[in-house]
Amino acid sequence: MTGRKWTSKSLASSFFHQIFYVAIRLGGRWAAYFMLLFVVGFYALHPGVRGRSAEYRRRIVGNRGFLANLWFCYRHYLEFGKMLADRAVLGILGKFRMATGAEDTELLRDLLAEEQKGLIIVTGHAGCWQLGTAGLKDIDAPKAVVLYRDTRDVDRQYYEHRNNGQAPFRIIDPTGPMGGAVEMMEALKQGSILCFMGDRNFGDGSSGVKVDFLGGKIEVPVGAYRLASIMGTPVVVTFSRRTGPGKGEIWVSGAIQVPHGLGRNAEAYRPYAQIFADSLEEYVRSYPLQFYNFYDMWENEG
Repeated sequence: MTGRKWTSKSLASSFFHQIFYVAIRLGGRWAAYFMLLFVVGFYALHPGVRGRSAEYRRRIVGNRGFLANLWFCYRHYLEFGKMLADRAVLGILGKFRMATGAEDTELLRDLLAEEQKGLIIVTGHAGCWQLGTAGLKDIDAPKAVVLYRDTRDVDRQYYEHRNNGQAPFRIIDPTGPMGGAVEMMEALKQGSILCFMGDRNFGDGSSGVKVDFLGGKIEVPVGAYRLASIMGTPVVVTFSRRTGPGKGEIWVSGAIQVPHGLGRNAEAYRPYAQIFADSLEEYVRSYPLQFYNFYDMWENEG
């Protein structure tokens, strides 16, 4: 395998990130984009960094030769870099527009009002997911995000550039006591929108299941569906995409109906995890340059 296990450790040092942030303060979004042309070129040419997404490229576009694969890799990493630049611009300059359809907003409001048990949103590391809560600003409900943060990740979230670094939503660490389950249940009891990432498993094997994705098997977490079964909370799948400089859109892809009382066995939740994986594959087929799991997700398939 040419890939490697996922890590959120930043590729660049804190010093180089600071240079990037200064460029944004002085020259705005386009200064950041200009720097990315060269930085991304270096990373795309680096065999170790390029190899992180090699298995994904093989599955999404096949083996089209070195130059064609290198060009796809460059565009893929550049798109990711622009998303990170947009995130920093939002934090530093307060500029980013996230569009949400009126029907989707109304659907989320209705689910919150009808069930009164909170709402679980499941998404993936795709599009402009790190800015996704901006698309929920018109929904009057507390928000909570299940967020893992590696201590070696020095790239700032957008809210860390202002407001004393305080997030505009509650952060729940999935590696905390009991996987943060108590905090998650509290959030739902308070009527919160609770956001999960559905395409990476941070726990041990008991917290995930194997599902079909892009012609192979990957392991995904089932915590969101297990919590929905316990609490009777509706689950909605959403995705976002970057549509241009400083612009994105977020939409509801579908809903997942999880029955009550399925228990703790992860295998009971495989059908619901597969619904998410199918939705994610449909997204990836449509926007192949906006999927950002830079590791071999299929390494232990079987």
